[in-house]
Amino acid sequence: MVPQMKHTVRWLASCALIVAPIITCMAVSHQTHAQETNAAAKASLDAFPDEISPSHVYARLELLDRCLDKLVATRNTAMPESPLPIETQLGPHHVYQMVLACTNRVQQLDDQTGVLAVPTLSARPTIYAPRDVRFVVDLMLDSVQRIARTLEVEDLPADEHPVSGKTPTDVFALATTVFVKLNKLCGIDEISPSEVYAEMVRGTEDVRSILRQADPESRYRVDAPPSEDGLEPSDVFKKCLEIRHLLNTHRRALGKPAVPVPDAPLDQQIRPRDVFVQSQIIIADLNFLKLHTNTVSSTPLAVPVRGAKVPSDVHQQASMVEYLLRQVNTGAETVLEAKK
Repeated sequence: MVPQMKHTVRWLASCALIVAPIITCMAVSHQTHAQETNAAAKASLDAFPDEISPSHVYARLELLDRCLDKLVATRNTAMPESPLPIETQLGPHHVYQMVLACTNRVQQLDDQTGVLAVPTLSARPTIYAPRDVRFVVDLMLDSVQRIARTLEVEDLPADEHPVSGKTPTDVFALATTVFVKLNKLCGIDEISPSEVYAEMVRGTEDVRSILRQADPESRYRVDAPPSEDGLEPSDVFKKCLEIRHLLNTHRRALGKPAVPVPDAPLDQQIRPRDVFVQSQIIIADLNFLKLHTNTVSSTPLAVPVRGAKVPSDVHQQASMVEYLLRQVNTGAETVLEAKK
């Protein structure tokens, strides 16, 4: 398919989208317990729109993961390592943002195989639910199945493995595994600092949109102090954690619960993929902040950057996110005035 036509079709599809005696007594007891259990399960499902829970999404994503295993096996290459599993108590909006990153890789597979893949999707300030994530996973699964047929990969898994008790954090961790496998299929062994830099630019634009909402004349400062040369991915990772702590300050000021921020691992190597994952969590939380500051703009799509970026460049862009975020007024007493 001609590239311009493919992109036009993706755009049109995107527009269309924006659219749970004693024997008798024992039997009664077991029956009552079963009824209580079923009632509890139903109540749990009722907490989610369309009765789609994180466990349902996990099972669907795990099927996609097994399909990708079959595709990776055809490349005669080692299975890539997943990003560090250090997160706890994430929400559906974090998962949605991570699966959006996966859709970008599926589109790259589309470009390699000539199969029309998922449309271009973007995150926006709204309340996400498991059903939203399930919808995107279904799109990716359909695309990967069609790509497999094009590549003549046979015996693709077709059945879900039912699971229970899964949380959004579990789904998020599996999504990061899916992401690195898609990277491998796209010929990407490791994410480049340039790609992480582009994600930080997206975060910067999100904070700018919040500041412009409060002050249309854009009287905010952009003179963030420069970062040092020679920084490593671990330094950028720590800066991401600092941004997440600052986002939690704003969340508490808005009367919302904080998202637990992990400690930086001291005994494990931090790779660009780990920083990339942090950038997705930050973008998801910025959309949450936009939602509660009446900022309606969607997160801009990533734009390829010119030249090869290094970790110090990424750190500088992340510092700009933090610098601007300190100027957002949510009533938080601990939010500091921007440095002069």
